[in-house]
Amino acid sequence: MPHQIANTMAAEPSLRAKCVAEFVGTFMLIFTVVCNLATGSPLFGGFSIGTVLFVMIQSFGKVSGGNFNPAVSVALGCTKTLGGPGMEWGQVMIYCLVQIVAGIAAALASTILCGKSFPVAATPGYSTLSAGVCEYFYTFMLTFVVLNVAAAKKNVEEKGQYYGLAIGFTVIAGAYGGGFISGGCFNPAVALALDIT
Repeated sequence: MPHQIANTMAAEPSLRAKCVAEFVGTFMLIFTVVCNLATGSPLFGGFSIGTVLFVMIQSFGKVSGGNFNPAVSVALGCTKTLGGPGMEWGQVMIYCLVQIVAGIAAALASTILCGKSFPVAATPGYSTLSAGVCEYFYTFMLTFVVLNVAAAKKNVEEKGQYYGLAIGFTVIAGAYGGGFISGGCFNPAVALALDIT
């Protein structure tokens, strides 16, 4: 009997389970982003967002990989195309769709809860170009860290228990380093959800 339990626990999660994990993780991430915007918590906002990302990655990483970001999913698709561990493009497209739907649902829920919406725009005093460059570099940094700590060939079999921590800290660094210039999305699902609501 214990052998049967071990075998079912090691089975590859179904696509449905992966999609539910991506939906819940992305929803909680974006819900936290919008609630931080609504409460005007600049001091601990970045820490709060990085922490929820860490917790969601630790919770769902073994189910779906814990992407919660279309940029990360696309980076994993590119990695697979180049012969590394990653995701097939069909799965990338499904993940991106789920992440965008979860983002819109989270932004709607938090907008209803807080009574405010937050369209994406450069912070006053900075140009749209400055904001775009900032978003580009911090999104690159985030995908770079994900690919190196969670998806590198050398780490696939022996992922550290705390790779979510490195990813969460990357978001914290981006939030404090670039958030005051661009708003600190670093995630197309966040930007699209904020613009739609």
